[in-house]
Amino acid sequence: MVKEKISCWQGSKILYNLCMGKVVVVRRDGDPTTDRLSAEGYRPLVASGLKALSGEADVTSAIRRYIPAGVIGMKINGLTSKLNSTPVALTEVLSSVLEQAGTEDNDIVIWERTNRELVEAGFTLNASSFGRRCLGTDTDGVGYGRRFYSSGEVSSLLSRVLTDVVDYNMNLPVLKDHSIAGLSAGLKNMFGAINNPNKYHDNNCDPYCGEVNNLGPIRSRNRLTIIDATRVQYQGGPGYMAGYMARYGGLVISDDPVAADRVGLEVLERLRLENGLPTLEDAGRPAKYLRSAEALGLGTADFSRISLTVLFVNAEGGIREGELFG
Repeated sequence: MVKEKISCWQGSKILYNLCMGKVVVVRRDGDPTTDRLSAEGYRPLVASGLKALSGEADVTSAIRRYIPAGVIGMKINGLTSKLNSTPVALTEVLSSVLEQAGTEDNDIVIWERTNRELVEAGFTLNASSFGRRCLGTDTDGVGYGRRFYSSGEVSSLLSRVLTDVVDYNMNLPVLKDHSIAGLSAGLKNMFGAINNPNKYHDNNCDPYCGEVNNLGPIRSRNRLTIIDATRVQYQGGPGYMAGYMARYGGLVISDDPVAADRVGLEVLERLRLENGLPTLEDAGRPAKYLRSAEALGLGTADFSRISLTVLFVNAEGGIREGELFG
């Protein structure tokens, strides 16, 4: 089953068109008004979401279905310091899941473009051979590789964290509005893995978001997208604007990076509607790069072809199915 799924994920455009992206959204059941979740708050969301996505009965089997043994990266988004970056608590829970599955702590690498972004987001740097690692591409001895990788109009050097340090990667973005791309989620987060992201923002970042994610090491190493949608910046992104922040209380989890973003877009658009804002298309910022990414065989952008499961988890661990908004 795993080999079949990976073949579908890595295969030709024609083969991928026959595949349906599977996405699980897991939300807190009850009052979602808490600003930030602790590790204990994330733990049942992560466990329930991974088990539902994989069909496995336990979280260890679930994570190994997508992330084989080896050195595992976690690409965070640290753009807005502690205000709205990937939460440390989420990485702690995922790290503990990996360690329970047999991954050594030093084989876990939390990373971002710069050490400054990591520190300002609340992470503790560690480039040593002991303990969980946490480092920016600008760490001494890391940097960008010397080889240019190309796809379509994109030609970039890649962070050596991705090409030389980790075997597999989990993409851990934050769901938010983007002033140019419209949507900032998993695909856009991988702009943090290339040396020249400033070159690829024309035309609402289309087709560049797809082409960046189609670069060989990104496409082959990214195995899971886990979008933090506990707090969603539905306008004014990708920076932080407190007046446009909504509490959704959920995670979007998938091994299909395009489908994960497409479901995230649905959440973002609904929050914009509820707050009296136009659609991203009407605002001149359509997330059209999703269709271009689908055309590259990266995943499913057609919402009608996404197998979506929405779960609500309460404080006692009880689970019920529901809707994206309900």
